[in-house]
Amino acid sequence: MTRRWLISMVLGWSAIATAQKSPQFRSTEIRADHTVVFRYFDPRASRVDLVLENRAAWIPMQRDSTGVWSVTTGPLKPEIYGYRFALNGSPRTVHDPQNSTRRYGNDLLLVPGSPPELWEDAGSPKGKVERHTYISKAVAGLPGGKNEFVVYTPPGYDPKAKPYPVLYLLHVWGDQADSWVDFAQANLILDNLIAQGKVHPMIAVMPLGYGDMRLVDNYDLGQDPKFVKHNLQLFEQALLTEVMPQVEAAYNVRRDADGRAILGASMGGQESMVVGLNHPELFAWVGGESAALQTLDLDTILAPFLIANRQPRLIWMVCAKDEELLESNRKMAAWLKAHGRPVTLDEPDGTHSYIVWREGLIRFAQKIFPTGG
Repeated sequence: MTRRWLISMVLGWSAIATAQKSPQFRSTEIRADHTVVFRYFDPRASRVDLVLENRAAWIPMQRDSTGVWSVTTGPLKPEIYGYRFALNGSPRTVHDPQNSTRRYGNDLLLVPGSPPELWEDAGSPKGKVERHTYISKAVAGLPGGKNEFVVYTPPGYDPKAKPYPVLYLLHVWGDQADSWVDFAQANLILDNLIAQGKVHPMIAVMPLGYGDMRLVDNYDLGQDPKFVKHNLQLFEQALLTEVMPQVEAAYNVRRDADGRAILGASMGGQESMVVGLNHPELFAWVGGESAALQTLDLDTILAPFLIANRQPRLIWMVCAKDEELLESNRKMAAWLKAHGRPVTLDEPDGTHSYIVWREGLIRFAQKIFPTGG
């Protein structure tokens, strides 16, 4: 091997290494017209797609001479968008290296509203969010038996005033008790709705939504009808005999059905629909968002609802048009109507996402507790 050849080879390696270095660029750029440019660097990829929350189809990106892939969306309405990148057509996706704001598999991008949207910090008076832990006898598999729930109290909460109506918010599979605050901005939504006089001041309770903790790391168990029923029974026991009594002992909340509402998303929607409908003596306002109903035998699981003397004042559902769960939600709505129970099922554009669930909370909160319930 000659010295000249060795020098040439080293220089070649250096050139290749230099060529692989990422050029200076911004991975996201929100333009004045609310179009957004997304960029990702990978000179070796043969294909890169943008996976954007609430869009069923991937968005192809184009590569430039430096190895930067980019795409410009159409105008995006104000929202908190999750996004990620798919390489070479693989279902496995990668993060944006420039973005550290994440929710599980998604990087997050805020497209702000002007004026601020209801889920943004609009300068409204702030409510308080408190976390509670306790030892549960109902939930299986909790480390040390320690369960938790999170409570939102509205601005100006007065423990000696007229009791407040209470909304129970149940989270999606894989989430935790505080996810309605961390990912859905439930506290900001309620702050802003209260400040604008669109809802009655209310307390919101967000429990950990599992009856058996084996479900947390095993999605397949959620497709097993026997396990779903088992999980539902234990969660219902924890909610009704552990969480609700603690809330009613510690907070100034109403204890009548007209003063209680329940809403959940996905797994939480399954739980809110079943628990809420089967206990109209406890909940007059029942809602489900993208409810995971596909494993349920409605005639069996909702048998108590069919023979109850009292019926809810509101049964409300939402499921986006591009969701796999839409058919099972339509089936439940049809089942309710066939049994003479009024129900509303909204079908907005979108997918199984927090975009749908945030907007759903905004709509549901304005339907419950009219003039204080």
